[in-house]
Amino acid sequence: MPLPVPNLDDRRFDDLVAEARARLAGHLPELTQIAPGDPLHAFTDLFAWLTETILFRANAIPERQRRVVLNLLQVPIRAARPARGLACIDPPARSSRVQPLVPADSTVSGAGIDCTTEGEVQPLPLLLHVVAKEALAPDLLETLGYTLEDLRAQHGLAADETPQAFRPRHFQPADEPLTLAGSLDHCYYLALALPRSAGGNIGELRADLAGKVLNIGLMPPAATGTDADGLAAELPDRALTWELLVRETDGAGVEQIRALPLEVAADASGGARRPGVVRLRLPRNATLMQDLAVADPLEAGVGQRPPELPEQVDPARVALWLRLACPGEPDFPLGWIGINAVAVTAQGLRTDLMLGLGTGQPDQVLDLPDLDVDPASLALQVEDTGRWVDWTGVDILYGQPDSAQVYRLDARAGRVHFGDGINGRRPRAGKRIRAARYRHGGGAASNLPKDSLKSVASTPDLRVRQERPLEGGIDAEDVARAERRIPQFLAHRNRAVTAADFRLLAADNPINPVARAEVVPGLLPGTSIRTLRRDVPGVVSVFVVPPGPPAAVAATPRPTPGLLRDVFDYLLARVSVGTELYVLSAEYVQLALGVAVDVADATTEQATLLAVRQALAGFLWPLAPGGASGQGWGLGTAVRAAEIAVQVARVGGVRAVNKLTLFARGPSNAGPNAGPWRAVSTGELVLTDYQLPDLVGVQVRGGSADPTLPAGLGDLPAGGGDHRRVPAPVIPDLC
Repeated sequence: MPLPVPNLDDRRFDDLVAEARARLAGHLPELTQIAPGDPLHAFTDLFAWLTETILFRANAIPERQRRVVLNLLQVPIRAARPARGLACIDPPARSSRVQPLVPADSTVSGAGIDCTTEGEVQPLPLLLHVVAKEALAPDLLETLGYTLEDLRAQHGLAADETPQAFRPRHFQPADEPLTLAGSLDHCYYLALALPRSAGGNIGELRADLAGKVLNIGLMPPAATGTDADGLAAELPDRALTWELLVRETDGAGVEQIRALPLEVAADASGGARRPGVVRLRLPRNATLMQDLAVADPLEAGVGQRPPELPEQVDPARVALWLRLACPGEPDFPLGWIGINAVAVTAQGLRTDLMLGLGTGQPDQVLDLPDLDVDPASLALQVEDTGRWVDWTGVDILYGQPDSAQVYRLDARAGRVHFGDGINGRRPRAGKRIRAARYRHGGGAASNLPKDSLKSVASTPDLRVRQERPLEGGIDAEDVARAERRIPQFLAHRNRAVTAADFRLLAADNPINPVARAEVVPGLLPGTSIRTLRRDVPGVVSVFVVPPGPPAAVAATPRPTPGLLRDVFDYLLARVSVGTELYVLSAEYVQLALGVAVDVADATTEQATLLAVRQALAGFLWPLAPGGASGQGWGLGTAVRAAEIAVQVARVGGVRAVNKLTLFARGPSNAGPNAGPWRAVSTGELVLTDYQLPDLVGVQVRGGSADPTLPAGLGDLPAGGGDHRRVPAPVIPDLC
């Protein structure tokens, strides 16, 4: 509890008047009353007003002392932060030519706000279409009326070739997030096409594109996490693979698709860790950019071919195909992707601004004409022997060498402080001081909704496309908020000590949030399950589960190596000394279910069977509302057929549960997911405290026949054998 701060004098005007009149009555008893209009009445009022003014100034002493302490601690008042984001600069509507380069520090305007570009961009007459190969689970394939044998016959596959069913999934990056969860090859296919409104020849466009640089904007699915004061969390970069798909013919005359790596000139997004632009250099050989369209839809997506495009896209206007993947995170979610992108900051820009002359005196101060200056953008120069010399900004001048050319910036007030000749050099008398460039402004008003930016100041003919809002703008800090930061400034926070601390910090980390975290103290993982040790002092193992789509069969969310590394880095900075930390993925044990039920209404049998399948997937889901508690299936909780039968019986429309069979793999020394499938005779699949169930198949049928292994699980030998997997698009028959 903080100590109470006393009021030095709480008397007010009326109290002072009453006290003065009481004293007058004691010293001058002949004065029976003091009426308004008497000189003595005016005198007492004037005396009380002057005294109240003095008391007000005296009571301001504690406030002044707080400000003095704040300055002594050198806790600066933070300036306003600008909103940032990405915008796309496109050619004029009917143009089919590559436009001149738009340089960095160009002004983009809209909604009364001027923004500055942070890089260059060359507008290209291209539209971006994003497609992926969505894998079809056996139960969904069965719902569409197909079997693996149907696909094998449809595509003419050999006996040692196993079809991998998929269908094209078309993304609308301007309206929805993107994800490769459930995709066949964990790749985005990017078609860059000439707009329908543009004329021109596709061959001429490919010749113009040769050797050019593509600006591809990437955004993560959610904004980068920030703390209470708006400071962004630092995320480690990750590698992305960018490839150009080309068509070539081998010596036997067989046509095939090959992927050529593209040169990444720069990646400001850090592998889509934060909003940024990836600059890709296209090959100088224009013949490598080709049309990969096929006449037969059954061939689209086979092998490395891209999947089929939406109907409204003319394949003949596709200039080139790119492929994007993230090896460290196969599901690779994205919030947005766009072409002709450039990073923009909602700040004004000043260049070559003369600030004044050096005085040669200690502690010289110069004021910039703007408030809320971006310290990283300020380039301050002082004249020396006929040339401009750059000076460096520092947080504290004390302790700097007397020859150090440094300054301290008060970003909120736009004020530059120089040294005293002992702690930092003094600008020499008569020497000019200038700001070569700096950005200024920001605040909450700079958070612009999408479609706010409209024009480029230097080139009005170009079109600005802003498909995502500018975010991150925060108003300047006030003194009260700066004072509240002092405990945080002086003490450490966010320390992980108890198991609850580890769970909360892992789940709420702003770098790569997880949907669930479980802590097993003393569990020391080894190189294999056999070398695992328990009850090791100082060891903490944290098992995490990432967010996932709604409960579905064969779609259990699994953490990627990139997510595990991010959570580990975040927690490692917050653990106590001597803690040996591990961030792990649970071991997922595959299982399948076969259920035979009687339905109450035969006319809605299929709907009832589908509801049973969804109920089972939700009950065995590792996240809420799965499990008996509704918080997700417990780590190490055994799967019992009797409990599952209860869930089936609760589904509306189910009259009776006739039979229920639990299928699992093994047993095998190679692990829980090796060996042939078998029916669990005991009706209970026992899990250890580092395992979770992975429901890969459900077969629900009406009647009382013995349940069988769900379709698609028993067709392959254990571990896949020597069968070669071939992507096979599913083309539904539509009338």
